[in-house]
Amino acid sequence: MDMNKDGVAVSALYTAGVWQWAGLSNAELTTPESATGVFRWVNAYMRFYRWLNPQSYCLRHQLLHRHSAIDHLVKQAHCPRVLEVASGFSPRGATLSANPDCHYTEMDLPGMVAHKRLQFQRTAAGKAVLARPNFTLQAGDITTYDFSADAVSKPMTILTEGLMMYFSRSQQLPLWRAIAMRLAKSDGVYIFDYIPLTEEPARSFLGRVLHNLRVHWFGIAGDFAYDERDREAVARDLQLCGFDDVRCYATGEVAQAWNLPAAEVATRTLIYVCRMKNSTVSVPATTTASKKSEQSS
Repeated sequence: MDMNKDGVAVSALYTAGVWQWAGLSNAELTTPESATGVFRWVNAYMRFYRWLNPQSYCLRHQLLHRHSAIDHLVKQAHCPRVLEVASGFSPRGATLSANPDCHYTEMDLPGMVAHKRLQFQRTAAGKAVLARPNFTLQAGDITTYDFSADAVSKPMTILTEGLMMYFSRSQQLPLWRAIAMRLAKSDGVYIFDYIPLTEEPARSFLGRVLHNLRVHWFGIAGDFAYDERDREAVARDLQLCGFDDVRCYATGEVAQAWNLPAAEVATRTLIYVCRMKNSTVSVPATTTASKKSEQSS
């Protein structure tokens, strides 16, 4: 994952730029100044990419719908505790922790947590967020984090937005098992996004040629750990890890119903919602987007 001169992932800066561009609540508190330049540069590149691959989706709307759909699901869950892993510069914690009944924990690598804490400290409003007793910035690595260490028995929502595509199947499975074991003890819901290759728009002929040159000639494979699983296979893996109720929603198919911003713009990111048997946590009713995953159960 490319880093800027301050050691911040370019992807984190771009997504922060998306939140600011979209005017999401509290984005002004969490978005670094350097995100603006990254946002413009990546958008310029994406204009070329979409000209090359006309069937591809607009990246900034993909990320906006992903984030907003997860916001919708978190609010539907009504869990008193939220753990957002790899939170980056997300403004979600600052927004939801305004409700004193919601205890919100953001976890990321130590360097990222230090950058975000500094960002909050630049404004009086940001300092007020840090001072909330129900808001926690926590350094940690999901690959070594002990989910069972939290002894609180209240239902919890666990989020891994924009993370699972960086892990291979062999890396995902133990993480999903650990999360399932944690929720089996306290009730709750696990929410994450993923885009299998089968859901990706087809590249144009020229796009395929340049992709093959990049991968096979120059050895630039990218950061995503793609494999051959489709949405149903991912759902089966989640069930294998202990989740009894696995639902899948495609952002473009729920955008209108969930009142996502810019709902008229086509996007396609899969959002998985995973619960244990007899969970009391609420999730949206089944839609066309989730029927395939349920049929695979």
